[in-house]
Amino acid sequence: MAVKKTTTKKAPVKKASTGMSVSATSKAEMRKWEVESALSCLKRAEDIRKDKKMMTDISKLAEEQMSVLKRFSK
Repeated sequence: MAVKKTTTKKAPVKKASTGMSVSATSKAEMRKWEVESALSCLKRAEDIRKDKKMMTDISKLAEEQMSVLKRFSK
């Protein structure tokens, strides 16, 4: 018994355009947020540098991580 294949055409699907584009104002706002975030990071970095105990702990951790990396690079 043969099975007859039928083909049906699907209706074309139109892609919806959101119409969203990044305007110059949005770009300026994004840049402003990015700059504010960077400034915040720099302030935090300066606070960390001033904290002697934190810097000691960071140095220890960095040495541990470097020793692990050295084992893999041999």
